[in-house]
Amino acid sequence: MEDGILREGLIRVLILNSDMKVNHISVAVSDFEKGVKTFKKLFSIEPEIVHFEERKLKIAIFHLENLLFELISPMEGEKTVSKFLEKRGDGIHHIALEVESVEEKRKEFEEKGFKVVHGPRRGVKSKNVIFLDPKTTGRVLIEIVEK
Repeated sequence: MEDGILREGLIRVLILNSDMKVNHISVAVSDFEKGVKTFKKLFSIEPEIVHFEERKLKIAIFHLENLLFELISPMEGEKTVSKFLEKRGDGIHHIALEVESVEEKRKEFEEKGFKVVHGPRRGVKSKNVIFLDPKTTGRVLIEIVEK
């Protein structure tokens, strides 16, 4: 019951806040090269490859018409995505929403009962990002990215 209420609340937040849009969907993959090959074939485009040393991640960014689709894979010593893959296997890791100001949205979300688990910190393509705790968003990891 509680998960349903949380999901309903999350859907209301997403729908009622027209100042947010989906920025990207991130999929964690254990085999980066295989994942890139699969999605290159699916999308028929070349990805932008980024080695995000700061977070110890390899990232393939597919620039689609309405959003970015990214594959993330841990490099040696990375903990968070590695743990995700170990526990759940390959799959959707998070959904990112774009906002004008991460700091303003952080305050707004916290007032509504959502908890920030990471950030603010620098993102791959954004100056500022935060992650909302999936325990407060119906088990969906949400990244908030600044334009």
